[in-house]
Amino acid sequence: MLLLSVARAHGGRPGGQARGRSAGVRPFLPCPLLAFPGGTVARTGRRRHRPVRTTTAAVAAALSLGLALSSVPASAVPAAPSAVAAAGELVLPAAQRAIPTYTRILNAGASGFLWVQEGDDRLLWTSYATGATTGLEERLPQAIRYLYGYYFSYLPPSDPGWYGDGSDTVALYSDADDQVTLIQGDGSSGSAAVVPMSAGHSYLGTFGSTVLTRSRGFDDLTYHLLRPRDEGGVTDTPMTGLPEGAGGIDVQDGDATSVLVHYKSGADRSDHWGTVDLATGVYSALPDRVDASDEGREVTGFLLGADSVVRLRAGSGKADVFDRADLSAPPRTLDTGSLSSYPSFGIVGDALLGIESQLTEPEHEYVPRGRPLWAFTPGSTGTDTTKVMDPATSQLVQTPDGSVLVAGAERYLERGDLDWNVYRITPAADGTVARTRMTAVQPVPAQIHGLALGSGILSTADNSTLYEPDRAIGAYRSTWLTTPAGGAAPSVTRSTVDGLVDAWDGNCGVNDNTPRCIPMFADGTGHHGRERDTVTGLTMLYANGSPNWGPTIDTNDDSPELTDLSGRYAIVENAYASNQYIGEFSAGAAGKVLQKRKRVAAAVWGNTLWSGAATGGKVTATRLPSGTAMESFTTTNGCTPYELQAVGRWVYWQCLDEPEGNFKEAGVYDRTTKRTSTAPVGEVLLGDGYLVQYIYGTYSESGLTLVDLHGGLPSSGSYDDLPSRKLVDWRELGRYEDGIRSRRTSWTVDRFGGPVAHADDEQRVHIVPTGVPASALTAIDSTLTANSAGWSGSWWLSKPAAGWQVTVRDKASGATVRTLAGASARGLLKAAWDGKDTAGRLVTNGTYTWTLTAKPADGQGAALTLSGTTKVTSGSAAPRDYAGGDGVGDLLTLSSNGTLTVQRGTGTLGAKVTGAGWPVTSRFVPYGDLSGDRCNDVLVRSGDGTLRAYRPACGKVATPSTPYTALGTGWNRYDVLTSPGDVDGDRRPDLIARQASTGDVFLFKGTSTGKLSARTKVGSRWTGYKKIVGAGDLNGDGRGDLVAQDRSNVLWRFDGTGTGSFKARVKIAVSWGASYNSVVGVGDFTGDGRADLVSRDTAGNLWRTNGNGKGVFGARTRIATGWQGYKAVM
Repeated sequence: MLLLSVARAHGGRPGGQARGRSAGVRPFLPCPLLAFPGGTVARTGRRRHRPVRTTTAAVAAALSLGLALSSVPASAVPAAPSAVAAAGELVLPAAQRAIPTYTRILNAGASGFLWVQEGDDRLLWTSYATGATTGLEERLPQAIRYLYGYYFSYLPPSDPGWYGDGSDTVALYSDADDQVTLIQGDGSSGSAAVVPMSAGHSYLGTFGSTVLTRSRGFDDLTYHLLRPRDEGGVTDTPMTGLPEGAGGIDVQDGDATSVLVHYKSGADRSDHWGTVDLATGVYSALPDRVDASDEGREVTGFLLGADSVVRLRAGSGKADVFDRADLSAPPRTLDTGSLSSYPSFGIVGDALLGIESQLTEPEHEYVPRGRPLWAFTPGSTGTDTTKVMDPATSQLVQTPDGSVLVAGAERYLERGDLDWNVYRITPAADGTVARTRMTAVQPVPAQIHGLALGSGILSTADNSTLYEPDRAIGAYRSTWLTTPAGGAAPSVTRSTVDGLVDAWDGNCGVNDNTPRCIPMFADGTGHHGRERDTVTGLTMLYANGSPNWGPTIDTNDDSPELTDLSGRYAIVENAYASNQYIGEFSAGAAGKVLQKRKRVAAAVWGNTLWSGAATGGKVTATRLPSGTAMESFTTTNGCTPYELQAVGRWVYWQCLDEPEGNFKEAGVYDRTTKRTSTAPVGEVLLGDGYLVQYIYGTYSESGLTLVDLHGGLPSSGSYDDLPSRKLVDWRELGRYEDGIRSRRTSWTVDRFGGPVAHADDEQRVHIVPTGVPASALTAIDSTLTANSAGWSGSWWLSKPAAGWQVTVRDKASGATVRTLAGASARGLLKAAWDGKDTAGRLVTNGTYTWTLTAKPADGQGAALTLSGTTKVTSGSAAPRDYAGGDGVGDLLTLSSNGTLTVQRGTGTLGAKVTGAGWPVTSRFVPYGDLSGDRCNDVLVRSGDGTLRAYRPACGKVATPSTPYTALGTGWNRYDVLTSPGDVDGDRRPDLIARQASTGDVFLFKGTSTGKLSARTKVGSRWTGYKKIVGAGDLNGDGRGDLVAQDRSNVLWRFDGTGTGSFKARVKIAVSWGASYNSVVGVGDFTGDGRADLVSRDTAGNLWRTNGNGKGVFGARTRIATGWQGYKAVM
């Protein structure tokens, strides 16, 4: 059987008729050595060429070398089930190719039709009545295969009637025997008839039960009609009646009664058409001239219908429908001008079906997903046009009963999967047409172009979703996998179709199927990148699940290629020059180049950059982005590495054999034991505790082999002594061409604690467990940002985390103020604290600790635990903090000239903030935030006993002009005014006052209005204390406390209860402070989170006494002298 080597999809002339009983010009069959649009020039080695039109030589080479083509898809007839996945393995089904399955109808009979589909070598017969499909015993020599763009190979002949036409008789021509076997339908009923070719004749086609032959040669051509006789043998009827001088004769259509013949004659070699009666062999002319003025240029073809003959006038956009039984009767003319110059037609009852060519005009770009099919019918004022279906192919095939068969989909989608079927279009009772699905056409799996796997997220590039060669050749897809423990198979939790694959994205060459052409990388955090840059020269990442461009780095290089990626860092190299760039991606902003240098072997893992020496075997690690040196090692034999890979504990290298350029040796370095070992060379990827090597060929060792590193390197220094096993046999891998890279396109590893992934010939992706336990969960990079009101952190993880928690505690009290928690984190864990507690209130300025805990998703190893401290400076005002918002208590002093000064607490003393103009008779009480503006206030009692609450801005000192709130008069009755902080538990500062006349102690609570409540007695006859000092929270319980010095210089502590009273006193020191004339509860003066005291003695020395957070003070420390000049220290 003759097969065409290459043809355009659906076998049509550019814009013209497909094979079958639809009219137009004779189908054009492209020569195998023609140049075909839509391809790209293949790259050998490293590239820099924009995709261009394919050359004749390129296509010829692809065919002569027998490049591997797309695998056989599932067919309409049930096939054998696929192999069951191995234990722990997950097999992901292939997506559907964007270009619909190639489908051709070979013969439309009375009870069914014969057809073929891509990827299948069977001839298929489908019954109209039942829709059942049966494969004939006869098969095509090879299955139809997709080449690239919209070209296919191994298509069956498309000559009219080659497989029969006009009846259930199926013709099977044997070139070897030079005979035609005629069967009925699928051959399961009736007897077969064999019709041998007459001597010197060639087979043309079969129409009904009549076989048409032609004499060989070019001169004196004769045509014969052969019919088998019931008693055996054949009848031979010559074709007669053709005009003298007719040349270029060809058969363009036919059915069980007639064939449509086209020829040229006359001096101008004008076109003519006629029919040959199959019963008599006599030729009859068709009305191929519209009128007497027609010189043979108006009519472009004819179409035979069951009861009509259609004369086509494509140039005029007209079609004339004749009664087939009476061609002399006036035709019915329909306007088809809405279609392009090369439409296809079919006739169903009164409706003329028309569809535009899938080759656009004037762009000559193919529309592989079909065109709308239209019905043209007579209307009251002209021609009515109705859409029948969209999309459909341009092959319209007439059936003996007057219906039409066409392949297409239920509805058009610009992107996505089309439900491709074969439909039958029949007349409807109302004069329109109806559509009935005959059989489904199985989709072809989308070709995998590249793949990456990171932290359990699979990224693939394939030719699904959309195919527009100058715009897109497919789509990127993302699949999220679970992280099972104990060797169980993962499952899919989510999958998305992301951005489009551009022809620029990889070196896909003239054939979209092989080789797999887009090397891909995973950053481990939910982004993937490809080796090749964008059309604008950027190195770009996609976020998994997003169709839009993600972060980019502009190296200003004309040929940048991504060579390694981990987290936010990337290594980019010039494809042809020696430039190398170390880059940092930034979410939501342009990335930056951290370093430009001459190319050396390099790898990145988290924020660790490994770099080989330009010469010699030294390999050095540096910390990014600073470039700080970390550690180094030397390769075996001191060879200069050409390639480096790094994952956690392990660094892998390969050295080249100069000048041949082949890898000559490889090794692996253990960062824990500082030991090296040899390692396999070639197509190798490093995972977490293992190496995977691809071994080419069909040998027993071919496929993917795993070398287990997790137990440590052998003392022998040879990887022959490491455990290894065959992970994937070569039979399970997809096609791979020698000399073309396969890692990251056909197979890859999840170096972030995960498995191996590979594609097979059915374009399924296998997720294969390694059996190697992953390393413990670690943070391989981090950024911590502290701001005035909180804190945020990002940690890049070595493998997925199942859940995490951040606990924020007050450093002084150890009390938990906030707990943050999250679910799984794939590669990147982000947490942020807004400076608020669990109740949503701002915490007090000061120092806080945070502890991060993350559990490994695979259950392997201990939980990750990290901790640190942060300062809040824009929260609620800390006790006594008047300047800087640093959470540290400050001192107030009043000079003899009325200047009030804030002496910043630093453990000693820091900068000062001053405000003049105060009467020296004023008494100042450092107070908390009474007004609610998050700045500490100062209570000032004037000489006349008036009390005011002054509200200085944060960082400022109160002056007489500072805004204030009047708190009443008569405050001269009190000889002690002090604030211990919050005594009643409402988070507002309170005031303690001792009445001089009685020694009774009263509590004035701070209120939400910025004033003080009525007094409440909290102590009686405290006359024995010469000093009563509000000291803040001394014991870490969050409540304001007092200290009191009695006349025997014993120091007592009164713990606040939180309900507006104080507990019984506790002695905390004896012989304490006899020389002190001022004692101040200064709050946390040293920044350690504990309340301290500052005291001045009579000699002017200033002493600090540190609190221990448990209600006791340590030894005193002198922090200043000469302070006797201050009228007051507060």
